[in-house]
Amino acid sequence: MDTLIFGLLLAVALVIIFSKSRWLVIGSWAIAALAVLGLFAYHATDVLELSF
Repeated sequence: MDTLIFGLLLAVALVIIFSKSRWLVIGSWAIAALAVLGLFAYHATDVLELSF
């Protein structure tokens, strides 16, 4: 999952560099930001199974 989101971020960076459409840039950035925030929320609330 992490690798897919990093690929999405790379694709968004390429869209931002090469696209002339403002709404495409803003939309792709928003989708990538939601994906990153979702991944962070998943990892931040994950219970660590530690056994000592």
